[in-house]
Amino acid sequence: MSRRTRGRKSVLAGVAACLLGLSLAAGPVQGKELELKKKVGDLTVEAVIERDPPTVAKNWIEVRVTDAAGNPVRDAKLLVNYYMPPMARMPPMNYKVEAKWKKDSYRAVMDLIMAGPWIILVRITIGGKTSTARFNIDAR
Repeated sequence: MSRRTRGRKSVLAGVAACLLGLSLAAGPVQGKELELKKKVGDLTVEAVIERDPPTVAKNWIEVRVTDAAGNPVRDAKLLVNYYMPPMARMPPMNYKVEAKWKKDSYRAVMDLIMAGPWIILVRITIGGKTSTARFNIDAR
């Protein structure tokens, strides 16, 4: 093996070791779930997104709504409206999905199609009255 080849292999091994060390120090790209909470009138709205930070992909959102006494609200209609703030020369990215009651919470899937800031509006309708909780997230 020539001195030149040994030198290249040594540099490549050093770069690989450095990259491995950086990836181990940085930890996993995805962390735990993202937990968000807002008080809207007499209601408490807790939203959990399956990844923190949310990613450019389909992301589950689970929403728990409780009344002033802390009891779960099961008879509401929930609409999850998620959108990116308007940007110059970009078409609007505004999506709505109905969250369905499953077990102990309302669940839906948001398809975040672009990295950056997103606004989530959870519209809760109970007996003809609508309340809205607003959350800001940053998709990666």
